[in-house]
Amino acid sequence: MKRIILSLGMLLMLAQNGFATTDAEYDKIIAKQTTEADKQVMRCNKAVYNHPYTSDPEICIKASKLFTNDKFNLAISYLNAGGLYYQSEKNYIKAYEYFMKAAKLGNTTAQKNLDVLCREHSWVCK
Repeated sequence: MKRIILSLGMLLMLAQNGFATTDAEYDKIIAKQTTEADKQVMRCNKAVYNHPYTSDPEICIKASKLFTNDKFNLAISYLNAGGLYYQSEKNYIKAYEYFMKAAKLGNTTAQKNLDVLCREHSWVCK
């Protein structure tokens, strides 16, 4: 079974803010952020990278609501929400919905994830 690909954009964002591997490190980075949008993105990162099988996708959906005028970060938030729906909830219909939102914004990782999702669970894409 292929795994859904998480965002390279998130890795770029982590590189700007410092790499975190533990929850405590993420909490320190979150505390340093100056805007609520940046804090929510880092909460989403923490969920995606540290707890992909148990996190609530709503964490990344909240981040998406803060980026309505920023297509790049909006697409990343949608991509990661889709990834959490896929991995933590096994909700392939919601995963498809959020991957499609990201793909429509030009996110190529989301497009690849849609391809994987439709090959593995073709009933979702009909």
